Amino acid sequence: MKTSFLLTLASGILVLITSSFLKSSSLVPRKSNASTSEISVSYDVAYGSHPKQKLDLCKPKNVSGKLAAVTLVHGGGGDKSSFTSICQKLAGRGFVAAAVNYREDPPPTYEVILADNQAALSWVKARDYVDPNKIGSWGGSMGGYVSSMQGDQEGSNKVQCVNNNYGPTDFTDPDEWEGSPLMDEAVQKFFGGVTYNENPQLYKDLSPITHVSSNDAGKWLLTRSTNDHLIPRTQMTKMVSALQNVGLQVEFYEYNGTGSGHANKLGPLQARRLLQKRLNFMTDCLNSL
Repeated sequence: MKTSFLLTLASGILVLITSSFLKSSSLVPRKSNASTSEISVSYDVAYGSHPKQKLDLCKPKNVSGKLAAVTLVHGGGGDKSSFTSICQKLAGRGFVAAAVNYREDPPPTYEVILADNQAALSWVKARDYVDPNKIGSWGGSMGGYVSSMQGDQEGSNKVQCVNNNYGPTDFTDPDEWEGSPLMDEAVQKFFGGVTYNENPQLYKDLSPITHVSSNDAGKWLLTRSTNDHLIPRTQMTKMVSALQNVGLQVEFYEYNGTGSGHANKLGPLQARRLLQKRLNFMTDCLNSL
């Protein structure tokens, strides 16, 4: 089921990309391309025909040979600009980085979310200065979910390093999500109003944990605030066990954040430490390939 389902999603990408009937979403005002002595940044690069299918591309200014690359996936309702600093930091470490915008309408949104991010990943892999066998995926919340789904893929769609930050991994246990405002919204938008009882197979197909195999990305970092109000801790721990059970390297890192939602409010020192944790994971993983 894993291979057929994920390949079906991938095969529908071209159709979804060329669709013109979807309502355009407003975009962040276009920035001027920028460069320093070490890196160059290109904003709003199109990876598809829809206005939302844009990415910001960061890379070393003087590229020699093929480089490892990272796709950066924002959370639901967010924007690629939230990854501007990280995109530039990764380029400063010698990688190509792409912060991706994607469509989130119409419901069921899983179709366009997964298709757009797969299209962006394929676009990055196709650059002549990118090594398609040295790819990382880094995301938060919905972006973390996307990164995990990409980590489960095989063949030409494969990535090698995954950083899922507080993204869901398993939709197959309704009791685990009981009372969650995130799941209430997901049923309406992400699953298009289809409940688990109406189509449990859909929920299974869209759960990263059900696609885990020894052919997945070799190294994973999962992070979550201990006070996260949206993602149950078991979403992380079950995924860790599933990955370990097939022999993959995985680290689960928790931090004591505060605030609403994912409780990501941290003091300056803790925030820097968390960012370095994520940057160092991706750097070490890609450099090991």
